[in-house]
Amino acid sequence: MKEDTRIFDVAIVGCGPRGLSALESLFRQAAKNEVLPKVLVVEKSPYPGAGPVYDLDQADSNWLNVSRRAVGINNREKTVFENFSIPDFPDFQEWSGYNAEPHSLTEVDEFPLRSELGKYLHERYNSIAGILHSQGLLVYINGEADIIRIDEQSVVISILGGQSCLAREAALCIGHQPIELDGQMTMWLKRVQELDNCELYTQPYPVSRITNTSTGLSNYTIAIRGFGLAMIDVVRALTIDLDGKFEITDDKKRTMKYHASGKEPRSIIPFSLDGLPMAPKPLNKEIDLLYIPSKDQLEDYGNAIFRRIEKAEARSTDFLIDAIAPIIADKFIAMDSMSIEHTLSRAEIEEIVSQWLRNDTFSHELLIPIDMGALEAINRFIAMATGSGAVSLDYCIGHVWRHCQPTMYRILSFAPLPDDLICKIVALDERLKRYSYGPPVDSLQQLSELADCGILDLSLVNNPEIELAEVGWTFELEGKTDNADIMINSVLDSPQLLKVQSPIIKGILMNEAVAPIHDKLGARTEENGLMISKNSENVVPVAMMGRLAKGTLIGVDAIAECFGTRSVHWAKGVIDRKIQRDSTQV
Repeated sequence: MKEDTRIFDVAIVGCGPRGLSALESLFRQAAKNEVLPKVLVVEKSPYPGAGPVYDLDQADSNWLNVSRRAVGINNREKTVFENFSIPDFPDFQEWSGYNAEPHSLTEVDEFPLRSELGKYLHERYNSIAGILHSQGLLVYINGEADIIRIDEQSVVISILGGQSCLAREAALCIGHQPIELDGQMTMWLKRVQELDNCELYTQPYPVSRITNTSTGLSNYTIAIRGFGLAMIDVVRALTIDLDGKFEITDDKKRTMKYHASGKEPRSIIPFSLDGLPMAPKPLNKEIDLLYIPSKDQLEDYGNAIFRRIEKAEARSTDFLIDAIAPIIADKFIAMDSMSIEHTLSRAEIEEIVSQWLRNDTFSHELLIPIDMGALEAINRFIAMATGSGAVSLDYCIGHVWRHCQPTMYRILSFAPLPDDLICKIVALDERLKRYSYGPPVDSLQQLSELADCGILDLSLVNNPEIELAEVGWTFELEGKTDNADIMINSVLDSPQLLKVQSPIIKGILMNEAVAPIHDKLGARTEENGLMISKNSENVVPVAMMGRLAKGTLIGVDAIAECFGTRSVHWAKGVIDRKIQRDSTQV
């Protein structure tokens, strides 16, 4: 094994948005303390700063689920050292030429391509990395770290292919990691390997693997496991990326007509355990304002949560529900004629909100029924999002929750709460992501149009019986049957530390006895990001900055959270420890 004998102050392993934020925060903190850390950056994708999720070469069918006006990545301010400086860099809106001033409230929100955000992140990385490299402060390795070993005074980072590097400490800024396949996927994968006439994709990305086929897809029926954002990307790839075109026929409602290319699959069959579609974001700022809490409401919300935690009264998710229910009731009542007609009091609406948040099977005439057909629910949600149909209370709940999420994430991350309660909070937030992380209206209109013209079959979406036979997958639901030749799993891996299969995480778990905060969540960390050993109060000199700290951190999936205060706390700790080491060596 080739070993680099240099010892870096810190190694940043994985340099997507979180790794970029960590690098920027580190040198901002270094300038304040007049020190110069030496940094190793390891990233396996070809575009540091962007990482795999925001790869610049991905298909144009992969869209952000955040509008251009709402991408919350702040600008980077200029950082000055004695002999050089790191230039400032604009926020995403300025970089992309978006100016909110001339835009009217009713202008349709634009949702950028994920590759466009990737270009921004990569340029932002290059603008700092080039300066640091010229000063001898940064070494970049385009490779994959597969093993991290902790010696007495250093962290050994082994790169796939043989290279080995040393650092005083490391920060894992890795994103989605593969977890062990569940029973259904394991069985299917084994069976497919024995057959010649069916195909299984265990991951949805990159979608080009699916569409770039020499035989074409027009004679195949494709099933998609999952009914979320990744499913929408795959459906778009199977239409737009195969030369199909959507024509907008009504700009206010975003209704569409699909012009087929003839290259599309014979049929696309999505399915999930509950068959519930995602709800779209509001069409424009005017409609979105209906769900935005006032400054005073957000302050009261945050204070209510904090007080319950401070007084050790947070024993169930009720402390979150009690804090947000009054805001939701106020917003729903203020909608007046835009909401589903009712004669209920504020207190009665608050109670319905609380009941629904506590129990996902709770039903009421103000709520979209969970047994409503998927296509009807999609069309109802589209009408709500475009201001052309009555708003249901659950839609209102979801989008008020979305605007309260940053406050909730800030207060709950590292909060002294029982592990089981943290797991329940994460589960509640995940349930609400059906609304809060929803796609643009155009995505739902595309699904609706494809269903109307017979390409997308939603009749089997709600937990069908599935059997892998000799000729592919057979689906059956309430007397309806169909067969699929190709299966695409669009259910993305959840950040469950104990189930992660990547060698770098398995090695840390085995050798350092790092504990997850809960068996369904990520690693337990200090506020500065350093992981805590399972068997003692010892702190491991490896920080977990990404999704695999889920639980200790709340809100790890939002792009804006990558550039928040978490990397600042980590950077301060790194610089403080460097100063302490340097002082003992003098």
